[in-house]
Amino acid sequence: MYSTTLRLDDDLARFLQEEAKVRELSVNALLAQIIHQAKEARARKRLARDWAAYAQDDAAQDVSYALPAQIEAVAEAKPKPYRAPKKRP
Repeated sequence: MYSTTLRLDDDLARFLQEEAKVRELSVNALLAQIIHQAKEARARKRLARDWAAYAQDDAAQDVSYALPAQIEAVAEAKPKPYRAPKKRP
């Protein structure tokens, strides 16, 4: 577990304590929650940026290379399911 010291001016420290009390959290839990939200926001932005880049990449959109393999897979005869031999009386 990581531990650190935080230096805040008095007004900001007072706000932090009041906000934690309003949310019924400890100051530590409030700060951890805020940091977690910032981490999730960064991940969402990164994902949106990556999807936007993917959408602009014509080569990534071209899936015609996979068509022959798909045709071959569809054309293959399906194996017959295994059936246990019938018991003779």
